[in-house]
Amino acid sequence: MEIREQVPLSDYTTLQVGGPARYFCVANTPAELAVAQQFASEKTLPLLVIGTGSNILASDAGFDGLVVHNALFGREYTQLDTNRVIAQFGAGESLDEVIADTVGRGYWGLENLSHIPGTVGATPVQNVGAYGVEVKDLIVEVIAQHSITTEIKTFSNAECAFGYRDSYFKTAAGKEWVITAVTFVLHSIPQPKLAYKDLAALAQTDSATQDSIRDHIIAVRSKKFPDWYQVGTAGSFFKNPIIPSDHAAQLKQKYPALPIYPVAGDQTKVSLGFILDQVCNLKGYADGAVRLYEQQALVLINTGTSATAVTAFAAYVAAQVFDKTGITIEQEVTTV
Repeated sequence: MEIREQVPLSDYTTLQVGGPARYFCVANTPAELAVAQQFASEKTLPLLVIGTGSNILASDAGFDGLVVHNALFGREYTQLDTNRVIAQFGAGESLDEVIADTVGRGYWGLENLSHIPGTVGATPVQNVGAYGVEVKDLIVEVIAQHSITTEIKTFSNAECAFGYRDSYFKTAAGKEWVITAVTFVLHSIPQPKLAYKDLAALAQTDSATQDSIRDHIIAVRSKKFPDWYQVGTAGSFFKNPIIPSDHAAQLKQKYPALPIYPVAGDQTKVSLGFILDQVCNLKGYADGAVRLYEQQALVLINTGTSATAVTAFAAYVAAQVFDKTGITIEQEVTTV
């Protein structure tokens, strides 16, 4: 396994920004990952493990440590009973390629997450979700390797402590673990989830198939999101905020078209896309090389080379939202 020096992170992040990593390597097996972890430990270096870099904003200063590109692959399916299938995927697998595979095999569960960039290993960290599905409802366990001791541990669903775009792996203790594989429970019997408004057309039919759901979602996402292979983007840059229900009710009274979604307790999720577009008039807003996408205001696009410019732009957007609504928004991307 080759460990290189001064490798630009802009080449390994979909936002296409980021200075050099002091050290960089690719881990294809848990054993290689352990070697990388030992290297970082011996040199007292911070360790950063990335997949496709689709959820990372790397600073212009780079990363003064070891960056490991997770390339742990593998797909294994086990039929548990007439309906349930246990599917384990390596953390480095492309999420969308895995979903295409499950759809091709007729295993239901992940199809609503089609066309999301990134790897399988990122899904439990973010509790990735879209179109009415979150991975927390499908993940059975997560296998991870400790970044210092190289101990291998299997985390149950409960131990992952999933929340909205959140999990144990975002905590200080959780960041010490490197995810190597994720195990999902899928279903052989059709279980279409079509409650989300963008799937309303399919919900009105009695013959929604996995293929039709996946094709429809890909078509919808292709209109809402730019091609991350062509332009610098991390998909949705901000989280949809979850706020007290009385605050949401006040906003709903002022902006009747505002989409709101009750969640656990006295909390409500509100559509930040609507707020950015209809309340703040920021859809398509640009400042130099950075702008909010013309088709979906949650999406930030970068055509320049400066992470500093992206950070300043995001701060401006957050300030506008707070000024108009009193909501403090959070980035969905991880700042490195």
